[in-house]
Amino acid sequence: MDLFIIKVIIFIIIFLIITNWFQIYSFSKLIVGKKIKTSSIKDSWINKTVKKKTGLSLLNITLFHDKKMYGLMAGLPFWPKMILSEGLYKNLNRDELEWVILHEAGHCVLWHNLEAFIIELVFIFSGLYLIKVFELNLLGSFLVSIFFSLICIQIIRWSIEYFADKYSINRVDNPRGVITAQDKFRKNYFKNPFNKEGSILRFLLHWNITYSKRIEMAKRRLS
Repeated sequence: MDLFIIKVIIFIIIFLIITNWFQIYSFSKLIVGKKIKTSSIKDSWINKTVKKKTGLSLLNITLFHDKKMYGLMAGLPFWPKMILSEGLYKNLNRDELEWVILHEAGHCVLWHNLEAFIIELVFIFSGLYLIKVFELNLLGSFLVSIFFSLICIQIIRWSIEYFADKYSINRVDNPRGVITAQDKFRKNYFKNPFNKEGSILRFLLHWNITYSKRIEMAKRRLS
């Protein structure tokens, strides 16, 4: 195999794994090891709230039977599918859950999945261009892929996740639910270095903004 092709493969694989580690980890648990069961749920309150506050008609709500608290949004505005973990669905009250579902719906309404895809694609082609022009070796290709993925995460955090939080916090009925939800997230992820606020791993590898930043945004809405 041509050496350049090997470098391209290394760059793309490392870049995608680091940049999208949470999504890969979440979905891998459906098929690897002790598999997480899933089920479709019918929650008229979620459907009505999302439709009223965002105009989005959810096609499906999938429940991951996982004690951890998280939510995901699949698809685009014409094919919206929401994913919620059982830990989140059962532990958050309606004020808290409203923020989460509006945040996830906001990703879809604002075309964030497509935006993230384009951002990652730009970084991939930029990295491959550097590898080609500067004739980087395997180690250089590996290091560039790590650097580009870390920068990409920072851009996604502030161009996508921040605006999804802003979108949802501006639409919730009770911003105090955003604040109390952050305490529950802190407790749920207290021992996880990828989610613990102030952790260098969280700063480098997590798309979401910090709990404190969300609380600050909610308090501004209350004032």
